[in-house]
Amino acid sequence: MQFIKTFAFTLLLSNPMLINESNAANIQNEALNYNTVIATWEPQHASIKGFDEAEKLLSESRYLFAQGNERDRVERFTRAMRNNYDALNPGQKERLVVLEARLLQGIHKFEQAEQHLAQISHYRSPAAHLLLADINIQRGNAKQAKQYCEQLVGKTSFLIAFTCMVNADFSQKAEPRLLQKLKAFEVYTGSATHTEQEWFYEVLADMTLQLGNPEEALQLLGKTEFSQLPISALLVWAEAHTSLGNFKIITETLEASVPDISTADDGLLLQWAKAERAQGIQTSPVQSQLAKNMEIRVWREDSSHAAQVATYFLEVEPNYALALKFAELNWQYAQNNSDKQLLERARRAEAVSTDV
Repeated sequence: MQFIKTFAFTLLLSNPMLINESNAANIQNEALNYNTVIATWEPQHASIKGFDEAEKLLSESRYLFAQGNERDRVERFTRAMRNNYDALNPGQKERLVVLEARLLQGIHKFEQAEQHLAQISHYRSPAAHLLLADINIQRGNAKQAKQYCEQLVGKTSFLIAFTCMVNADFSQKAEPRLLQKLKAFEVYTGSATHTEQEWFYEVLADMTLQLGNPEEALQLLGKTEFSQLPISALLVWAEAHTSLGNFKIITETLEASVPDISTADDGLLLQWAKAERAQGIQTSPVQSQLAKNMEIRVWREDSSHAAQVATYFLEVEPNYALALKFAELNWQYAQNNSDKQLLERARRAEAVSTDV
């Protein structure tokens, strides 16, 4: 949303034809001098200096403390590096390809991201393997995802490789035995990095929630400080509390934790709005912000947030024709079990509404 606002402001400043006649007359009647303030704006963020900073910044975009412009800054960096591609060493070229693929994945251009990663010889990069595994899980290709996970063995920690493999199997068929299988490897978290532990417990919590145990899912997420949970884990947290009917906990916690709703993740705003509606709150700044976001995404036919748009028109502001349209759009790109369930729900809701 910040991009839209910034773009409109820049367009207004740069195009005198957009100034109305009244404003033009005022400008003509005012004697301008070097001390006259025409407009003010925040200074541009400094350019990204290298790959370490770019990778860190893109990762930070997944957290509550994100500023909302991390992806734009990384995109500018990758464009600059791509223009200077021949001057990069092999390691830098590999990191650039992975960064570009992560950006493509973030807007659900899964096929393009996968094709892009083919530039890396034999997929030597563990980051590329993990990305390919995640892309294939989201596309419903669990078998292919597991093959990429298996190629991580010996290239990264055993905990990461094994979690990846079990997660791929679980995405195809949610079975309690797979949850127990992954739980058995909790003993390896002691020697894992903070990031590895965070991901392990998030995967474990998500599996636990899908198998109908929200209390345990919350306990597993509690292994990480709330402020350090990525947005993906916060969505699991919100869904678990929703399952338990803890709507006030959701709204009060998010109100205290989200620094700026105008740059907040749509998925989080959606969970927040649903919790408000469950408490009988029909209007709020959160719901107004979410409505604006959804309006723009509908206008753009935004495939990268299609699941959220479909859910919004199913559960917050019922419009079943739009819900089905965006559930079908989402299905073109993402085809895991949750995407299938969303499409089925939208079809049922639309069928019932047209029969009435």
